[in-house]
Amino acid sequence: MGEFIENNLDVFYWLTIVMLSIAAIVIIVFSVIQMVNNKKAATKTLLTVGGLLLVLGLSYYVLSSDEVLSSYQKYGIDNITSKIVGMGIWSFYILSSIAVGSIIISEISNKFSR
Repeated sequence: MGEFIENNLDVFYWLTIVMLSIAAIVIIVFSVIQMVNNKKAATKTLLTVGGLLLVLGLSYYVLSSDEVLSSYQKYGIDNITSKIVGMGIWSFYILSSIAVGSIIISEISNKFSR
């Protein structure tokens, strides 16, 4: 069985890519249909996507650095890669802080509303 998989690894790779692409297209199509049918949900979705793009833009253009240490240059890391990795790290910090803060505020408001 292992030899069969090893010989056909390229086929399995492209099959995975095709299946993921079909799933992504189906998700996007049904999301657009749902947004057209429900205007209130569309507004909420667009605000959420806009907020995510704002966090990603802030992380990339303001917070991340394109500095590359000499010890990392031997791995082929350039300024763009460093900036993208920094954006990912800063985005994680910001979104994690928002999530934890939302949980804490939600729990505190539930305690006071009772």
